[in-house]
Amino acid sequence: MDLGDGRDYADYVNVPRTIGTVISSGKATLAELETVLGMEDVYDLLEIIAIDAYNKQIASRAEG
Repeated sequence: MDLGDGRDYADYVNVPRTIGTVISSGKATLAELETVLGMEDVYDLLEIIAIDAYNKQIASRAEG
């Protein structure tokens, strides 16, 4: 996976990227995604993850 920074990151092979992102962020577990949460919840969590990352980036620019 190329994020544009010249590094060669590994990609999820057996899990869709959306699911892997939610799980690796700690916002939900695989069990929760399989039993309790639906796809709308996954997309809501992805929005939260993206906004949090953006806000952290803005905050780090302001500090540095």
